[in-house]
Amino acid sequence: MGYSRPIERRAHTVNRISVVCLLFVAILIFRDLWQPGTLFHSSPNTRPNQNKSPTAACADLPGSNRVMVMMKTGSTELHAKLPVHLLTTFQCVHHLTIYSDLAQTFADHPVHDAIAPVTSSLREQHPDFDLYRRLEEWQYERQDFSQLSGHKSWMLDKWKFLPMVHHAFVSAPLEVEWFVLMEADTSLSWSNLLSWLNTLNSSEELYLGSQNIITDTQFAHGGSGVVISRAAADRLVLARINVGAKLYDASWEDVTAHSCCGDEVLAQAFAAIGIQLTHAWPIIQGETINSIDWTRSHLCAPAVSWHHVSPMDVETYWQFQTEWLSQHQLRRPSRLFAANNRQDLLPPPYLFRDVFQRFVHQHLAWNRTSWNNLSKDKRLVISDLATPEDVLLADLSELEQHAVEDMDVCAEACRQAGPERCIQWMFLPGRCHLGKDLRLGASDEMEMQHWTSGWMLDRVEALLQSADGCEIRWRG
Repeated sequence: MGYSRPIERRAHTVNRISVVCLLFVAILIFRDLWQPGTLFHSSPNTRPNQNKSPTAACADLPGSNRVMVMMKTGSTELHAKLPVHLLTTFQCVHHLTIYSDLAQTFADHPVHDAIAPVTSSLREQHPDFDLYRRLEEWQYERQDFSQLSGHKSWMLDKWKFLPMVHHAFVSAPLEVEWFVLMEADTSLSWSNLLSWLNTLNSSEELYLGSQNIITDTQFAHGGSGVVISRAAADRLVLARINVGAKLYDASWEDVTAHSCCGDEVLAQAFAAIGIQLTHAWPIIQGETINSIDWTRSHLCAPAVSWHHVSPMDVETYWQFQTEWLSQHQLRRPSRLFAANNRQDLLPPPYLFRDVFQRFVHQHLAWNRTSWNNLSKDKRLVISDLATPEDVLLADLSELEQHAVEDMDVCAEACRQAGPERCIQWMFLPGRCHLGKDLRLGASDEMEMQHWTSGWMLDRVEALLQSADGCEIRWRG
């Protein structure tokens, strides 16, 4: 009897060792399915993803730690476009992962090679990867990648989407509830993003964005921004595990090879597991402040994303958000109530109407020279310049026929068309274009042709008044 306890202890020790050994073997066998390090290759100088704690006031907004931002960029543009994001919006971000077409380090931030997980035979032989192979050579030779800009980078770009989202989904901390995909020429409003996400449920399988269509596929446009819930992310990861990583990846690489766009492939991958796109326009949208149509459906929605923005635009929008947060004082979350009252602790979102008042309203005039305001709904053109899309001059009213000859008559044609059919116009000798939706447009001073543009200011004011006190439009 005196030896029974030591024998039991040895038995328990053997059992514990057996369990540990089994776990170790399981990790070795299945690590390619879920361990982040096996999805992405890193160069020797690329450290693991270690986000520094953000210090900007926006980082304290409730829900900031529940969002992972995935920035998709390319080596040819990285040094020109990434710095402004690191100095502005990314100061708010707790969980940031940057993906490109080469593994490198930028200002202490690891940049992951989103192409590395693609099958080696494709990377080495497929024509879509010509730029990738050249970038690897230039990296070894320490040449300036920006000189390769425009070398069919869009053909390489489509291969990044699925590998990068799988890497992000698997490597994200458990506290992350939302994944936000953006590009280097995308601008995000962090405070508005958090306010919007707080109206949604991350336990639902949500794949959200601005709708685009190719053949039968509805997909979220990548440049506008794509938002994915944790539940949807987990389903996609599980689908890869169930099929087997190698078989799954090979299947979707074949789809990617025959597709034009990676964001379309991402939509197909979600559709294959029964998750369809949830429309989020205009909250998520792909225009700039100059090109967007300022309709009432926009004015009452929170502005979360802009696309095709310059680094200067990113900084300008960041300053606007900073001023907004300063004017609408941040209320520090209470430890006791923060989890249940996040929306109450967030500042009110700024709407498109607030952006309009700040950046557009002051630039509208009865007429503005050397300016193209993108009027296009009805094009009045002399016969010599007409295209099949234009209305024949003979089919126009007498006033409209003279509108192509005189700027003031063009403006009068807009006025007589009525507020529902015309709010702006632009004139060039021989052409008068009328627009039913309000757009700012841009200077054409450096172009060959110089338009004169004008807006019906009374109709602009009526549009703004119709949005006064409107209920926030949280759904696309």
